[in-house]
Amino acid sequence: MTATNAFFIWFFTGLNGLGGWFIFLVFALIAVIWIYYDSTKRNLSVIGWRLAATILALLMLPTIIYRFASDEIRLSLIPFIEAIFYLGLLSGILPVVLAIGYYITYMGLVGCRNGHIYEEVLGQCPECAPPVRQNFQPDIPLQHVQEPGLAAPPRPVRPKTNAWLVDQNGRNYQLCQAETSIGRSSTNDIQFSGISSVSRQHAKIQEKNGRFYVADLASGAGTRVNGKFIKQITLLEPNDQIQFSSEMVVTFITTDR
Repeated sequence: MTATNAFFIWFFTGLNGLGGWFIFLVFALIAVIWIYYDSTKRNLSVIGWRLAATILALLMLPTIIYRFASDEIRLSLIPFIEAIFYLGLLSGILPVVLAIGYYITYMGLVGCRNGHIYEEVLGQCPECAPPVRQNFQPDIPLQHVQEPGLAAPPRPVRPKTNAWLVDQNGRNYQLCQAETSIGRSSTNDIQFSGISSVSRQHAKIQEKNGRFYVADLASGAGTRVNGKFIKQITLLEPNDQIQFSSEMVVTFITTDR
């Protein structure tokens, strides 16, 4: 008896007569249930993946019918026994392969209530965020988020560049020449004093030869550029999103390019 024939017999009669197909059925059900659970937990609209996994798992039905049918029905299904065997194998293998593909495709992604899919590290859906107002005038003075009852001491006016940080409410913060300090402390050039998740000295943006670079200053919440934490000085491109904390996300704008 060849190994193929032995496996064929085990598939229908192994496990003390139950049939090895039961193991394949368990694998299929685990894959289907996991896709449903994970996509629901992360609010992912993946109807196609769910439907495909369910249909593939249902390929086991002919095997189940053959296993629990009467002897008369089994005899009538003998001409189709090979097809039933291969459908049972596919039913146990393909849902697992599909689950792996789903995991790789949606790794690190979540969905919002409007059905958009985005990277979880962003903290919120970029498509649902309030639009950034970009048609501002360069001579608008620097604005700060002030804590009630606290007045920051006046700072000397420093030369400005043609570059701004624009928050989600449309407020814009013009960058200084050479270097711009950013943080919660009133000693910074750009001050977010009302946001506790921003560190006192959080980050700085340097201008070198008309290009701008951001660096994190060992802040508590860290600094992200386009959703990714930065560990060293990073070049900024127009419309890059900079996240100083989950509460403060700004867009880098410059008119020099």
